[in-house]
Amino acid sequence: MDVLLTWVGSRDPLWVNPRTGEREPGPILSLLKVRPFDAVYLLLNFSRVEDFPRRATAVLRACELHFPSMKMKQKPVELISVTDYREIFRVTNHVCQKILEEEGREGREYWVYLSPGTPQMQTVWVLLVQSGLLPARMIQTTPPDLLAPGAPPWRQVDLSLPDFPQVVNAGETPRLVGVLQAQNENLQAANRRLEADLGSLRAGAMAPMDQEIPAGFRLRDYLLAQERALYVRALEQSHGNAADAARLLGVEPAALRARAATLGVRPRRRR
Repeated sequence: MDVLLTWVGSRDPLWVNPRTGEREPGPILSLLKVRPFDAVYLLLNFSRVEDFPRRATAVLRACELHFPSMKMKQKPVELISVTDYREIFRVTNHVCQKILEEEGREGREYWVYLSPGTPQMQTVWVLLVQSGLLPARMIQTTPPDLLAPGAPPWRQVDLSLPDFPQVVNAGETPRLVGVLQAQNENLQAANRRLEADLGSLRAGAMAPMDQEIPAGFRLRDYLLAQERALYVRALEQSHGNAADAARLLGVEPAALRARAATLGVRPRRRR
């Protein structure tokens, strides 16, 4: 099963090609016309300049019409700057780990599409793939009017060639440390979710709703475990931002921080 991950760009779903003056399909629809996938995840950023949610929905509707067997999902994210490598890396890595968790790895071949998005977004795709944080292949396309005769409209980007230059310098160690930190954050996030789910199970979280209440059930433990699980999930969904998590749970940010400390769940500070 082939799964494609791609940013929704400013040329999706359609754009006017300045070289031809014609209205043409954007990068995503152009690729899907010549290279089908079983599932496509559309990463889109909330922006005051570009209406990416509208663009993503238009891509989704076009795919439903022309590629009805293809599974399409939108993955909204919030980037303050679409040119900040550090922010893009952390946000993209976070959402990609969520997709890997949702889709699974068994029987899946993941691809990332380099053409849409800012140059910084394209670079981050390369970093995620080359570091091993995202087990995927890279793909890119060439606009039809720029294709050489007989050239394929898409190609896989392979940076593992023997003659590909390797740069090793004093910055290599911090880079590897950064990769390990990102991997550690992924493991910590998964561990928090598992601990929350385990606490719910130990408290008999499912018993009162769909079966008899078991012997030894304690309502206080049950409610506490459920509350902690919700706090963990809200913080993960909001990328560790306490204010956003508070909005998800319908509480004040100060109240969330205080209660999270009591529950042993700490919001992750932005770095």
